[in-house]
Amino acid sequence: MWELRWVLVGLGVLVVAGIYLWPRFRFKLGQAPESGVQSQGEPHSPNSGAIEEEPLGGVGWEPKAESAGPKKVITVRIIPKTGEELSAELAVLALRKAGLEHGKYGIFHYPLSDNEREPEFSVASLMEPGSFDLTKLKVTSLPGMSFFMILPGLGDPVNHFDRMVSIARTLAQSLNAELFDEHGSSWNIQRERYVREEIIEYCHRRTRA
Repeated sequence: MWELRWVLVGLGVLVVAGIYLWPRFRFKLGQAPESGVQSQGEPHSPNSGAIEEEPLGGVGWEPKAESAGPKKVITVRIIPKTGEELSAELAVLALRKAGLEHGKYGIFHYPLSDNEREPEFSVASLMEPGSFDLTKLKVTSLPGMSFFMILPGLGDPVNHFDRMVSIARTLAQSLNAELFDEHGSSWNIQRERYVREEIIEYCHRRTRA
């Protein structure tokens, strides 16, 4: 009976030791331990992390705000009505006519009058990598464009939002396109009012905090 107990105790020690040492052994073999922590150099998940100052990438690229942090991204997309793509040359001409400037990340920005480093809103192409190649406009077409603004920012965000939507609507009309939200749903007055109320509530929460 005692021998059986000692055998069972020995097996238990081996099991515990195996559980403790196995993750380290796997790590030495080049396998990361199974956990929710990302290893250094691993890209962020699409729904986490602040706006990254890295080259834009991915069809339908849009900036990502912190899911639990203070930042918020407001997005309006322009998509062609006919199913064909937009002329990059015509799109860029329309953006410049509306007062936007080509700049950081190779995308367009609507300048904030009292701060040259921070725009009211920006516009990225929905074609990978999201930037506008000004040297190839005549031979390039775009699946659409993404207008976006990042909160918090300088100035009145409601005024910036209204200006962004107004310019996006004007460009959509001139380019025979339609407006959509970040989920791909058609942009309408109800959606516009809802987003404006979201911005106001966001500002109130930051003021209370």
